[in-house]
Amino acid sequence: MMSDLKTKVANEASRIEEDVDHSARSHFNAGNRWKKYHYTIGLPSALAVALSGGAYIGEETVLALILAAVSTALTTTLTFLKPSEKSELHKSAGNQYLKLRNQTRIFREIDLEHSFDEDFAKKRIKELGEIRDDLNQNSPSISRKDYDQAKKDIDEGRSTHRIDTKE
Repeated sequence: MMSDLKTKVANEASRIEEDVDHSARSHFNAGNRWKKYHYTIGLPSALAVALSGGAYIGEETVLALILAAVSTALTTTLTFLKPSEKSELHKSAGNQYLKLRNQTRIFREIDLEHSFDEDFAKKRIKELGEIRDDLNQNSPSISRKDYDQAKKDIDEGRSTHRIDTKE
């Protein structure tokens, strides 16, 4: 039977795992969304500039000017929004949350179960909590839609390892 402190530490570790699982998936969703924005804006911009050059060569000056203006507007939007950069930031944040989830799970499943030392357990759970707090503070913001999709995926079991499922 677990001591009261061991139970509390294990429960807090489970909370951290759940929090960071939601955060990781939310960031991966946000990263995918920003990647789609990058292609949705960037590809038409590249096509517009290419077609503009062709229209200019074909002496379709008005069409060339319209396509150049469209390309300029799209490229300016791409530069302003920086969707590729935001996608990478979210992917990196998601990976950091997964790293913390894995460290916390190992602590809960192995360290707490096989060699319980009260001082070590209290110190380690505080460290893991601080890492989570730092990630929460320093990671890019996520949209409610990205979070809701992450929650739905987790609730549907898309975050569970096969070993953890009950058959």
